Amino acid sequence: MTDSNLLSILSQHKWLVFQEQENPLKDQRDVALAYQDSFLRYLLQKNDLQKKDKAYGVFHFYPIFKPSVFLGAKDKLLKNLPKGVSYLKEAGYQVSVRPHGGLGVVEDAGILNFAIVTDNRSINLSIDQAFSFSIAVIQATLNHYGLTVEAYEIADSYCPGKYDVVINQKKVGGIAQRRYKDAVTTAAYIGVNGNQFARGQLMKQFYSLSQSDQRFPTIEPRSMSTLSEILGQDLSLSDYQKHFINYLSQKTAIDQGNYKDPELISIYQPLFEKAYQRSQKIQPLT
Repeated sequence: MTDSNLLSILSQHKWLVFQEQENPLKDQRDVALAYQDSFLRYLLQKNDLQKKDKAYGVFHFYPIFKPSVFLGAKDKLLKNLPKGVSYLKEAGYQVSVRPHGGLGVVEDAGILNFAIVTDNRSINLSIDQAFSFSIAVIQATLNHYGLTVEAYEIADSYCPGKYDVVINQKKVGGIAQRRYKDAVTTAAYIGVNGNQFARGQLMKQFYSLSQSDQRFPTIEPRSMSTLSEILGQDLSLSDYQKHFINYLSQKTAIDQGNYKDPELISIYQPLFEKAYQRSQKIQPLT
């Protein structure tokens, strides 16, 4: 599909927009990750009730304001993971294990995370098409700033992948994917502002202390950047998120998602416990 064909997916759906800033549970560890799993299931149920109308999709915006590191499942293979996790916690970071693919990423008030959840019964996206759709959406939101996005692996970044979000040969974000039955979540993080070099140094030291091997990246902190650094001016996370949602509202029908929807709550509660226990297993003993 071309970018224009991919972006037509927006107008072919009705979108529920969930913003983690409005979630009363947002400050708890693992909450946003549990909602990521929840929306996969919630969307399928929602669309089962909407068979005669446009299918729903979900946009989930979940900035993490308490400094955190989201590790990937592969990170659990590190030879001395407890030492690495202890280092992160001593540096003031919460540590969670995310359900998506990939490796560890840094989360703080300068990182915007968002996820697009779609139903393959409506539009059947292959793995690559779902990634390309996310890249096309990111590019569309950055046209306003005169930035051009490319997608290729920055091998010496943290959490490198085929669909790294690259601007001016610097990685500013990454994308991971998770599938459940007919639902697909493509989740991205975008470095909007903050000290990206320090984030890279943090993860470089984490992998060193965890005794990583050739399965893990050799991180060069200078391989990554932020939108603000590339623009040469400060761009706030809230301003970029507002611009992103405004772009969506111009291209398609959006409704505010309801965190208090009983159907969503019933799905979320057991998945939060699962996410909490998944992360709890890698916490160092005190």
